[in-house]
Amino acid sequence: MDNTPVSPLEQARTLVAALRAQTNDDTMAATLETITGLLQQASETLTQANAAVEALKDESAKMNSVMVHEIRKPMTSIRGYADMLAKPGMVGPLNAMQQQFIETIRANVIALEGLVSNISDFNKLQTGRLKLNPKMTPTQNIVNEVKKHAEPLAAQFGHSLTLEAPETMPEMNVEAGQIAKITSHLVRNACMYTPKGGQVAVKFEPGEGELKVTVKDSGIGMKPEEQSRLGEPFYRADHELVTSQKGYGLSLPVVMGLLALMNSKLDIESSPESGSTLVFIIKV
Repeated sequence: MDNTPVSPLEQARTLVAALRAQTNDDTMAATLETITGLLQQASETLTQANAAVEALKDESAKMNSVMVHEIRKPMTSIRGYADMLAKPGMVGPLNAMQQQFIETIRANVIALEGLVSNISDFNKLQTGRLKLNPKMTPTQNIVNEVKKHAEPLAAQFGHSLTLEAPETMPEMNVEAGQIAKITSHLVRNACMYTPKGGQVAVKFEPGEGELKVTVKDSGIGMKPEEQSRLGEPFYRADHELVTSQKGYGLSLPVVMGLLALMNSKLDIESSPESGSTLVFIIKV
């Protein structure tokens, strides 16, 4: 039995055809014939419109890829030069103000790189172009990658960081890069939305056929209505600490989109001023 949904236009055409078959009135028949013609025109127009929308999606995706590539090129160069300037002795001694300027440049370039990456991932998720490529990977690689990003972030925001994982992490058939990206996004949010001097903890728990990751903070927490909107693009909570931080409300939609691709989801336990605990489990 075919369970394909019938469009409203097709239903209308079927009903009009049934009415035509039952009427003996010439005027009614002529009117129904006109309606049938209009429904056919509407159906053809809708088909053309759908084709145009798909073409626009493809064009938009291509345009986004080009834009991201073109923005990344100068950003990579700027960051390279900033890193070079920051190295002791590379261009001679730097006074405190010069060093601060260079660090500000680097911080802003890193933030812009993160934004560009989020825009790229979000666009790929929206257009179905982000594909996963799981392979057997030492999960210790995920821990190392997260640590590389989490330690400087915690130091930047003045937090203590705890990273917990078994001494021996198994190999798993996972998308290691994306899991590290998801965890790093959660750590960044935890650092950003925790008042200075707070605690951020990351825990990796490999189990039988799964990897559980927990990110916990002592931050501002979230109301239930805020939690329900976390997947909305560009949504940011109305809180002084949130609005004081640079952000665009894309990292969590990206996180949730990536988790959905992996048949997982983000579990949230949080309340205002009591911190947040975010957990996801990847089945392998």
